[in-house]
Amino acid sequence: MNVRVFTFLVLAVGLAACAGTGDYRSKKTIRQGLDYGMYTDYETATQFPTGPLDAPSVLDGSYVAPEADLTQPQAPSQEEDFTAELPSGSYSTYGDVAIPVASKKFRLGASATQKEMGYFQRALDQAYSRALRSYRPTGFTYSVSGVGSVNPLSDIEVSCMLSEDSANSVGQKTCKLFFQEIGLAYAQLLQEAN
Repeated sequence: MNVRVFTFLVLAVGLAACAGTGDYRSKKTIRQGLDYGMYTDYETATQFPTGPLDAPSVLDGSYVAPEADLTQPQAPSQEEDFTAELPSGSYSTYGDVAIPVASKKFRLGASATQKEMGYFQRALDQAYSRALRSYRPTGFTYSVSGVGSVNPLSDIEVSCMLSEDSANSVGQKTCKLFFQEIGLAYAQLLQEAN
């Protein structure tokens, strides 16, 4: 019986709260012809006070650039921590766009943990160094992604990427050596751990 009384009181309070709001739109008055004359003049409200920055000093001709002797090489200042190259010269240094050449899936096992992933990362580093020393490809990099369905570390996909010039000349050889070295180094690291 107490449950029925309590339910009845909750429903009664909820119904009273809803009935008390009424139609709020019926009390709202709508004015069609609003008079904006009572507001302040917006043009004078947005004017800023005058100061020393009003007149542009560079554009009015009063700015004089310091004379620099362009025949002597300029020493870099302390703020400069790098030297920039021209974009046209950097193309030959860095190569062009890195494109994926090949990818391979490695199985670390269904119960792979961070420990196995650490060994795999060490194997990746060793294989990358070996392939880089062997063929000297430009723009050589790789990407790693976990593709396991239940455990993301159970299957790891490694993509071998090179610049377009290197991909055409030594791409297949570099990626083949890279993938072989990953498998060999990973097996060796697991054997040493056990």
